[in-house]
Amino acid sequence: MKRWIELKNRLVGDKKLTVLAGVFCVGLLLLVFSGGSGKKTASKNADYYDIRAEAEAALEARAVKLLASVDGVGKVRVLVTLDRLQEIEFAENETQGADDRVSRSYVTVETGGEKTGLPLTVISPQVRGVAVSCAGGGNPQVRREVVQLLCAAFGVSASRVHVSKLAD
Repeated sequence: MKRWIELKNRLVGDKKLTVLAGVFCVGLLLLVFSGGSGKKTASKNADYYDIRAEAEAALEARAVKLLASVDGVGKVRVLVTLDRLQEIEFAENETQGADDRVSRSYVTVETGGEKTGLPLTVISPQVRGVAVSCAGGGNPQVRREVVQLLCAAFGVSASRVHVSKLAD
């Protein structure tokens, strides 16, 4: 009880702490009253598409930076589509109980006081296709160079890369 009184007196005495405590309480209330509305599935889907869009945008930015250094490309726009995002498979322990039921649990490691899963395999994102529109896209030599560069960079076949001339 004495600690609560000390905490209350500290909060009332320090304006910054009072504001911080108020913001914390409002956030806590929002978390409590926002659950159970059936919007979790939509939220997970939205999160997935947001993450996918961010990953594609990051790859597009890298491709633009790479292609900007190629002679003859000029102004360039890139669109990358992914088949899948990065996937991580974690190590698991499998034990069989007396009732012949198998239970699985993740292997965890502790680093810096924090427990995390032990990654077993990391599967890189898989690029579905790349579309490029560039000023030099009308030149067959530039097109060939762009296709070869993107095939090497993203590990896709030439049939998954299309290069066209950027409209003036």
